[in-house]
Parts: sequence; C-alpha cells; structure tokens
Amino acid sequence: MKTLWMRLGLALLVGSLLLTLGRGMAANAQQGDDPTTTATLVMPVLQNPGFDNHRWYEFKDRYGTWLKGSWVPDDDDGQQLQDWRLWYMRGMPLLKAFPESGIVHAGAESVALRTYDGNVQEGGLYQVIYNVTPCLQYQFQMHALSRPDTSVSNPTAELRVGIDPTGWHTNPAVDPALPGYYPASIVWSAPQDFKYPTFGLLQVTAEVLSDKVTVYTRALAYGGVKHAITWDSGEFQEVTPAMLHDPAALPSASLLPTAITSTGSVQIFWATPASAVSQVYYRQAAAGGETPPDYPHKVYLPLVIGGSPSTWIASPINKTPAISHSIWLTGLSRGQTYEYIAVSRGLSGDACVTWVSSPQRFTAP
Repeated sequence: MKTLWMRLGLALLVGSLLLTLGRGMAANAQQGDDPTTTATLVMPVLQNPGFDNHRWYEFKDRYGTWLKGSWVPDDDDGQQLQDWRLWYMRGMPLLKAFPESGIVHAGAESVALRTYDGNVQEGGLYQVIYNVTPCLQYQFQMHALSRPDTSVSNPTAELRVGIDPTGWHTNPAVDPALPGYYPASIVWSAPQDFKYPTFGLLQVTAEVLSDKVTVYTRALAYGGVKHAITWDSGEFQEVTPAMLHDPAALPSASLLPTAITSTGSVQIFWATPASAVSQVYYRQAAAGGETPPDYPHKVYLPLVIGGSPSTWIASPINKTPAISHSIWLTGLSRGQTYEYIAVSRGLSGDACVTWVSSPQRFTAP
C-alpha cells in the first residue's frame, strides 16, 4: 500500500509540473515571442528568401494593437509566425506590405511596400539570422525595384540592403520603428535606384561580431501610397576570403605554436586567449636556410594560386571557433625545411582581432 501511494504521489507531481510548463509555454506564445530565438538551426539560414510561401503581409490588428508583436507575414490569424518583419523610421508614415505576383524577379511572388499616407517612405523589412560565426564575413543580397505612379512629381528612390553584425534590431513586441536614426553598427550597401520593370541586385558584406546578425532592406522613396518598392529573391551566405589576414601586414606576434611531424604531414598546435577561427601560413625555406622575401600584396595574391615556394600558402580555415587549435599540413616535400605562422581571428571585447605567431620552422619527415 505504501508503494502504491508513493507511485500515485509521484504521478500527481509529474502531472502538475507538465501542466505548469505547458501554461508557461502558452503564456510565452501569447506574448509574441520570436520563434527563431528558440529554433535549433545547424547553419545560418535566411528564412523565406523569395517571399513565395503565400502568407501575406497584413497586420493582424491594423487599427488596434498591431504594434504589439505583429509578424509579417502572419496569415492574419496569429498562428503562422514568420521571420520577416516590417520596420520604418520613426516620424515617417507607417508602411503596409502586400503580395505581388505580377512583378517578380524569380519564383511565384514578391513583396511590395507602400505607405498608408504621407509623401515619404523610409523603411523596409528585416530578419534576424542565428548561428553565424563571429569574425567570419557574410554577404546579404536582395533584388529590388522602384515603381512610382506617373503622377508622382519626384519619382526618385534610394534602395539599399544592410547587415547589422551585432544582431541589433528593434523590439517588435513593443515598436517596429527605428529610433529616428540608423545605428552606426549597421553596414549599408551604396544607394541604387532600379526602376520598373527591371530588378537590380543590392549586395552588402560585413564581418560579424556576434552569433547572430540582422539583415535589412531599406528604401527612401517619395510619392507615398503612389510609389511601391518591390523586394524579391534574397540570399545570405558566408564569403570569408581564403586568408584570415594579409600576410604582408601581420600584427605583432603573440602565439606560441608547436609542430609535431609524422610521415608525410605535420600537425601544428597552439592556443588563443579567446575563442577564434584559425589557419596556418607556410612555405618552403630558401636554400641555405634564409627566409624568402615577402612580396607586396598586389604581387602576392596571384602567386598563391600558383603555389610558388617563395610565397605563403594558406591552409583551409578551421571555421569552428575554439581556444585550442590544431591544423594538419599535408603534401609536403620530404626532407625540406618549412617556415610557418599560426593565425587566429576572434572577438576581443566588441571587435575582431588577429593573433599570430612569429615565423617558426620544421623539417618535413
């Protein structure tokens, strides 16, 4: 009997905990939590890049509490939460977004933005992208065009895309408006004015400073509701160059690497003061043990591909941040002496820095 009561008590306790947890999750959902903050993504992904999912861009309570966590698109029922959100510059007219199936760059649909009233549109869409790697470079691009009515006296538009490498964005559960200025952390593309019917490509690249970034589309256009800005076919990708740092302009040495040789390969070990990505620059030492000359950057880059033994060769970048680093070098010439430099790049405070070693040597077994 005692065992039965213990089992019954345990069952009641588990049930109570599950009920409490369920209520908490429901309450969080009702508060308009950003679902992407809890999604488990292996790689950074731009969601709904082509605006082709048929859920369209209306606020679920336009004239009431629409500032409180309205998603776009939300299918007007509050249950189909998506990843793009509207933003506008504070003090400018509010924006509305709608489907566009007749003017597309690719796929079935695009999204077009107009103002509710007024004469100036300044705003666009944004999305937070998670699981990026600090101190790698990423590129965001989007196709766009400006389509003013013929009655608009000033048909000009400035179209841009941007990346905030810190992941900064407005709090959509409170207010979709930027605070009257653009934070200095946002990196913007140069302004362009692509006119209907031809889409143009806008691109921007930034080195990221967090494990998330925010990507933006932005338009400054005149004519109010009579001037539509259409966005379509976005893309987000990592575009880090093959070398973490220019080998002709390295910072002062601070790393102490170790080389362990084995048949046909060498393994380089070192540690960094903070989590970082890493690679090794290496080259054959000149005959007589002298160090081959460094070449100017403009001469150096074409020679890397050719594999000249007098120039630095870069190992592939290890893009998994760590404090302890290990890089294998293979394809070495037996009995040859090589010099190498360990290179890492990571966050120090709120900036990316490069740590390097002084040139070290090993002889390939």
